[in-house]
Amino acid sequence: MKIPFLAISIWMFICMTIFGVVSYTYVLWSQYWRSALEKKQLILNKSNYIQETPMQAVQTNAYSNSQKSNITDEVPSDKLNNKIHTYKNQLLIQLRKAQLAAGSVLFHKDKGETNIYKVKFKRQNIRIPQKSQHELICELKEKVKMEMLHKNVEPFSKLGYDKYFPSESISDIFPKHASCAMVSSSGSMYKSKLGKEIDSHDIVLRFNSAPTEGYQEDVGFKTTIRFLNSQVVSKPEFDFLNSPMYRNITLIVWDPSKYHGSLEEWYKKPDFDLFSTYWLHREIYPDQYFYILHPEVLWTAWDFIQSNTLVPVEPNPPSSGFLGILLLLHICDSVDVYEYVPSMRLTKRCHYFDVHEDIGCTLGDWHPLASEKLISLTLNEGSDRDIFVTGKIKMTGFDKQDC
Repeated sequence: MKIPFLAISIWMFICMTIFGVVSYTYVLWSQYWRSALEKKQLILNKSNYIQETPMQAVQTNAYSNSQKSNITDEVPSDKLNNKIHTYKNQLLIQLRKAQLAAGSVLFHKDKGETNIYKVKFKRQNIRIPQKSQHELICELKEKVKMEMLHKNVEPFSKLGYDKYFPSESISDIFPKHASCAMVSSSGSMYKSKLGKEIDSHDIVLRFNSAPTEGYQEDVGFKTTIRFLNSQVVSKPEFDFLNSPMYRNITLIVWDPSKYHGSLEEWYKKPDFDLFSTYWLHREIYPDQYFYILHPEVLWTAWDFIQSNTLVPVEPNPPSSGFLGILLLLHICDSVDVYEYVPSMRLTKRCHYFDVHEDIGCTLGDWHPLASEKLISLTLNEGSDRDIFVTGKIKMTGFDKQDC
C-alpha cells in the first residue's frame, strides 16, 4: 500500500506545481497588459499626466447642473482652459480604468456567463502606433457599412416577409449635404440649454423612448430618426405601436445576433422578439420608413473597436450611441454628437429625463462604452472647449473624407 500512496503523493505534487506555474503565468500576463496600457497612457498625456483620481474628483471639477450653460462668459479664459484641461485628463483616466476593469476576467467572476454572444477575441499588438484622426475615420469608413435588412436577404425572402422591408435605402430618403445632430439620452443633457442649437440641424437623431416634451430647452423638439433597441419594440411598457413618439419619423431597430452568426439562427432566436412587432407595424403603417439594422453591422463595429483598443473590451455589441454615430457619418456631411462624451456637466444621473443614478451609464457596464468614447475623442475634429464646455463632438461625414 505504501507504493500507491507514494505515487499518488508525487502525482498531486506535480499537479499542484503545474497549477502554480499556470496561475503565476496568468498573473504576469495580466500585469503585462496593465503595464502596457499605463505606459501608453503616460505617452499620450506626456508631462501633463495627472495621477488617478476617483470619479467624484471628475465631478468636483465639472460644473454643476444648477449653473448657466454659457459658462464661457462667467469664467476668465485662462481659468476655464485650466478647468477644461484638468477635467479632460481626469475623465481620460476614468475611461481607461473602466477599459481595464471591463477587459479583465478577474472582474467578472461573480457575473456568470460573460460571453453570451460567443465573441472571439484576438490579442492586439501593443506596439502598433496610435492612429491619427484621419487614419481612424478612413478605417471606419472602409470596414463598417450600415446595411439594413432588405427584401432580397434570406431567410426573409423565402419566408414571405420580403414585402415588409422598405424599398428605398436609408441613404436615399434624406437630403444630401445634410447637417446632423445626434442627441444622447445622457444625464449631462439636463439643463444644458442646447435645444435651439440641436434643432438648427437638418437631421436630428434620438434614441429609444427619450422624450422631447418638457425638455425642449435642453434637447430640442425636432426628431428625424429614432434609433431603437429591440426591447423598446417588443416590451409592452413602451407602447411602441400606439405611442405618438414613434410616428411620422424614420425608425431603425437593432438586435444582436451571435458573433458573426447566421441570419437564420438569429431570426429563430433574437435577444428580444422584434420581428412579430415589426411585421405588424409595417401592416399598420406601411408608408412609414422603418428599418432593421443588419446584425452583422454590430460585430464589424465591435471588431473595429477591439482592433483599436489595446486590452480586451466587453464581449457585447456596441451601444446605440456608437451605432448612431456610424449611421450619421454615412448619410450626413457634418455630424454634431451631443453629450456622448460627457462635458463638465457630468452627473451620475443616467438620463436627462429621470432621476435614476448609475455612473455605469457613462463609463459602461455592459456595452464597451469606455472604448467607444475614447475612439470618439480621437475622431473629434472640434476643440476641447466644444466637447467639455458646449458638450459636442464634431465630425465630417464619410462622403467628405479624402480617403
